[in-house]
Amino acid sequence: MDSRFPKWLRFCVHKLDFLGIPNLAPLLCGMAILAFAAKAMGGASMERFLFDPYLVLQGEWWRLFGFPVSDGLDNPLYLVFYCLYLYFVINSLESQWGPGPLTVFLLLGYLSALAASFITMQPISIWFYILENVSLAFGTLFPELELYIYFILPVKAKWLAMLAGGLIVYKFIFASLLGKLFIALTLFPYLLFFSPMLVGYLKNRYRVSKNRNKIDPDSWR
Repeated sequence: MDSRFPKWLRFCVHKLDFLGIPNLAPLLCGMAILAFAAKAMGGASMERFLFDPYLVLQGEWWRLFGFPVSDGLDNPLYLVFYCLYLYFVINSLESQWGPGPLTVFLLLGYLSALAASFITMQPISIWFYILENVSLAFGTLFPELELYIYFILPVKAKWLAMLAGGLIVYKFIFASLLGKLFIALTLFPYLLFFSPMLVGYLKNRYRVSKNRNKIDPDSWR
């Protein structure tokens, strides 16, 4: 982690560096493939991969350990694109941060999703919200990097992140108070890591715009 992140955050993450798991991308892709095999050959329904706080309290504690899967698990083509995206994004973040900070970020996402589910007593796909944080982090750190949707449509990472962020803001505005709390909790890792960077960026843009208006007397036209 570089100087774009606040000193206190870098200090805390450094202290937790021992939690780092190297090569997380292939590990997570392998878990997704195992889940697909369980769904395809064992007949496991998607509900088996959801975290349900009611069922956990009734003794299904294994639901605390969710597989990195989402809807569409029964489609092999979807699995291929899902694993390619998961591998590329996670691997890119690990190359930028290192195993320690990435593991801490994912762990925070996991715990935040669990907390949001318990507070609202709402069943959720844990990894959906983890990947939401990961995708936003990827778009923030690599804004100009181009991704090819289905190997055809080129789109910059920042536009995907802005689209996802816009949908989240829309949901937040129209959500109930409990819904707002749920959204804030599931986004806690991204907000914790990137809020100082985003605030600094907005301040810098405002400062540049203000100075430009001072220099150009005809800027009002």
